[in-house]
Amino acid sequence: MTVMVWSAVCLATDLDMAQLPVSLPNLCLACHTSASPSAGDSALNPFGEDFLENGRVWDSNLAQLNSDGDNCLNGVEVGDSDGDGQPDGNVDEQSGNPGVADDCGSDDLVDERTWDALKAMFDGN
Repeated sequence: MTVMVWSAVCLATDLDMAQLPVSLPNLCLACHTSASPSAGDSALNPFGEDFLENGRVWDSNLAQLNSDGDNCLNGVEVGDSDGDGQPDGNVDEQSGNPGVADDCGSDDLVDERTWDALKAMFDGN
């Protein structure tokens, strides 16, 4: 019986992870407080709680939340900023962990001066 319950927990975790467009490198830690959740230890982190409350569905509502309070939206950390289920651009790894307050895992790609120059090229200025 214990094995059956444990299998059900693991199956649910695999199905839930499949909802996220990108699950590496955090895997189970995106939602759980343990890297290997089991029937006896499957506590959820703040993102996991929000995911559960959202009906275990990844969508734009969940993408726009900041579950872990690190000033980085879940969608940015997961690699799907609009929550459409498709990774942004060439994203193949989560930039941060949406369930653990961190630095979002990335820095600004360009500084303000460079961004202004890039915009001017396309605006015809």
